[in-house]
Amino acid sequence: MRRCLDKLQVTLHLFKEWTLQHILRDQNNEADALANLGSSVDDDEFSLGTVVQLMKSVVEEGHGKINLTSLTRDWRNKYIDYLKTGKLPSDPKESRALRTKAAEFSLSKDSTLFRRTFDVPLAVCLGPRDTKYVLREVHEGTCGNHSRTESLVRKIFRAGYYWIDMEKYAKEFIRKCDDCQRHTPMIHQPGELLDSVLFPWPFMKWRMYIVGPLP
Repeated sequence: MRRCLDKLQVTLHLFKEWTLQHILRDQNNEADALANLGSSVDDDEFSLGTVVQLMKSVVEEGHGKINLTSLTRDWRNKYIDYLKTGKLPSDPKESRALRTKAAEFSLSKDSTLFRRTFDVPLAVCLGPRDTKYVLREVHEGTCGNHSRTESLVRKIFRAGYYWIDMEKYAKEFIRKCDDCQRHTPMIHQPGELLDSVLFPWPFMKWRMYIVGPLP
C-alpha cells in the first residue's frame, strides 16, 4: 500500500488538475474482493499462491488484472477443488471424510457448487457474504413470518440455498432479531431459583381462629 501511495503521489504531479470519484462497492468488484480478503480467509487456509493472483504489477505497469475466481476461500473451496481436480487433504481422516461428504455435492460448468437433495431441486451453496441476506429475506422479508430455527432452515433449504452450519447461523440470527425478542411468547417461570420451605411440624406457618356464631 505504501508503494502504491508513493506511485500515486508522483503521478499526480504530472497533471494540472485531477478529481477523485467515489465508486460504489457493488460497482467495483475487484476492490471489494481485495478489501474483504483478510476477513474472509482463515489463517490455516490462506495460501499466497492460490488466493490472490496478480497478473501484472499495479505499481510498475500502471494497471492490474486480478483473477476474481480465487480471491476468497471458504468452506466451498475444498469441495470445488476435489470435484474439479481431485485434490485431497494430507490427513487420511480428513481425506476420507471429504470423499464421503463430497458425494452430496455437484459442480456445474462455471464452478458453482450445488447441494444434492431428495425432495427439492439442487440447492446453491452460499458463502459467508450471502448468508445474512438470505436469512433476512426468508425470516422477515415479504413472505417471512419470523419462524423459529427449525422452520427457518427448512424454508431456506426449500428455497434452494444451502451452506454449512445452517442451524447455527439461523439460531444466532433469530437471537438478534428485535421483533422476535419483543413479541416472543413469555415463559412463565421464575427469574431465580426456587427455595423450598420445610415445616418441622404441621400448621407451623398457619393459624387457626375459632369464632362464635356469625350474625
